[in-house]
Amino acid sequence: MRTKYMFGLTLTVLLLVGLTTIGRAQETKSFDVRKGENLSLKVNGDVKVESWSKDEVYIEVSGVRKANLEELKINQEGNTVFIEFKSNDDASFLIKTPEQFNLDIKTSGGDISCLGKYFGNINSATAGGDIKVEKVSGNVVLTTAGGDITTGDIEGNLKAATSGGDIKTGSISGEGKISTSGGDITVVSSNKSLSLATSGGDIKVGNINGDFSASTSGGDIFVGNVNGEAKLNTSGGDIKLAGAKGNTKANSSGGDLKLENLYGSVKANTSGGKVYVELNPDGSEESKIASSGGSITLLIPENAKATIEAVIKVQSKNDLKDGYTIVSDYKIDNYITDEDRKEIRATIVLNGGGKLISLNTSNSQITVKKWNK
Repeated sequence: MRTKYMFGLTLTVLLLVGLTTIGRAQETKSFDVRKGENLSLKVNGDVKVESWSKDEVYIEVSGVRKANLEELKINQEGNTVFIEFKSNDDASFLIKTPEQFNLDIKTSGGDISCLGKYFGNINSATAGGDIKVEKVSGNVVLTTAGGDITTGDIEGNLKAATSGGDIKTGSISGEGKISTSGGDITVVSSNKSLSLATSGGDIKVGNINGDFSASTSGGDIFVGNVNGEAKLNTSGGDIKLAGAKGNTKANSSGGDLKLENLYGSVKANTSGGKVYVELNPDGSEESKIASSGGSITLLIPENAKATIEAVIKVQSKNDLKDGYTIVSDYKIDNYITDEDRKEIRATIVLNGGGKLISLNTSNSQITVKKWNK
């Protein structure tokens, strides 16, 4: 009985597999093309595009039901090869093109891969899959409603957006604008301005040779050196910045701030963590550093021209005696313990004074140190 049962089960599986493949076709076509021409896809299914050295576009389509072959349209018009297929068949597309080619790829239900080196512009969009792009010398636009985005080095501008995944890129030589509603963002480096936003993950970036902005509602921000202005905001994590040569703004609702090697001015605020800042002020704007419940440490060079005003607020008069102090490597010109206002205040004037640097915290310590760069 068991032998008959196993035989019947195996036969049933084979019949099911056969039924899924019966009536499906594989279509192949090729076109002679010139370098710098275009490929346009509007399909449903997985798409893999590969670069090769031939002046030819090769197309292989699998999984199309024979009854739907009329809906598959592949043709060449002028300098563009077109592929269209709107059926819900579980189809897949393999295309090979010259390296010097422009790609416009849209699929309503699959993954997109652009493999190899491309010299041209790439525009890829999918409603339900991952996007992978390797090296590109050109402008790139990538959009997915439900997957991850991964790229190699991009020698051009990059725009990438996903509603439900992580984004990871190599180096970007042009401007970058990257956003995700539900994942992490990682960028190796950027040679121009870069803007990053995520509603639910961490942001990690190398060096940026331009202005930089980063925003996350639920993660940490880690950034290398920024050769420009830096605007960093998180609602639930730490911020660490290796350096910036422009005005810096950093805000966290629940983490520590570590801002190193800053030149210019800084506006830094956290509602629940420590603040560490290395600042060489250029005298252009005032700086404000604040924490609602953590210590503040400011490092500033001896040759800086600045006026530092530090304030520690406490909850009661008794807290004034609990060891909260303002400590400085530099001479403190004025130090007041104000029982009426329940605060400790100190003023430090460096090299005759300059633009104001205000330090404010509650029930914690403020320290000003010499920065020996």
